Amino acid sequence: MGAPMARNLAGAGHTVRAWNRTPAKAEGLGATVAGSPAEAVEGADVVITMLADGPAVAAAMEGVTLTAGQVWWQCSTVGVEWIAKLADGTAAQLVDGPVMGTKAPAEQGQLTVLAAGAGREQLTDVFEPVAAKVVDLGDDIGAGTKLKLVLNNWVISFVESLAETIALAEGLGVDPAKFFEGIEGGAMYAPYVKVKGVPMIERSFEPSFSLKLAHKDAGLVLDAARELGLELPLPALVRQQMGKAIERGHGEDDLSATFMALCPELS
Repeated sequence: MGAPMARNLAGAGHTVRAWNRTPAKAEGLGATVAGSPAEAVEGADVVITMLADGPAVAAAMEGVTLTAGQVWWQCSTVGVEWIAKLADGTAAQLVDGPVMGTKAPAEQGQLTVLAAGAGREQLTDVFEPVAAKVVDLGDDIGAGTKLKLVLNNWVISFVESLAETIALAEGLGVDPAKFFEGIEGGAMYAPYVKVKGVPMIERSFEPSFSLKLAHKDAGLVLDAARELGLELPLPALVRQQMGKAIERGHGEDDLSATFMALCPELS
């Protein structure tokens, strides 16, 4: 996600310095490759973090000092606890702005930004090359992260339900394409059915968003629910199914590979 975002920002005329734990991944983006996070953020007007989770963001920013004049757009999906920790640990204006979208929308500059924090109003020129839509969530840090968890809960539940529906169709000897045909054009249809359903049918899981990251996000949903005293059985079951597929070697595959938890003989 971070690589195409950096490429689009550089292509729009921004001066970009990029850092990655694997330096080769920061090359060829139209950006200067920084040798360290501190080198990347020095003197920058805007600092962007797009990493796997809260601990990864904290590790990257360890020893990095941001100033009150800088805006930090934190667009990783880190969960409620971690966004609060990151906000408390910086002098910069933190924008809690996780994004919706996967590899292709990131490459096309078609992400959706869920933007919260007073500094968001300074990022219009930064959002424009990477996003098709910005959802303004006000000044409260955490609002972007909370909405991202709500949206992710819907996504993972949808994909797991789709996987089980296709597995049932195949088990009954029903062509899953007829399932698509049966709902297409009606209120029950969503384009995401084919986006994730076709790879399940073809057993081809080219990663757009990895199963291991979806599994992590399901855990963040459960963490948030637990803090509220809210019991959510479905994401717990979805996470369990994803874990089975990961154990069978599909962690780096697309999240649609959760389907393989239902077909162990094919793993």
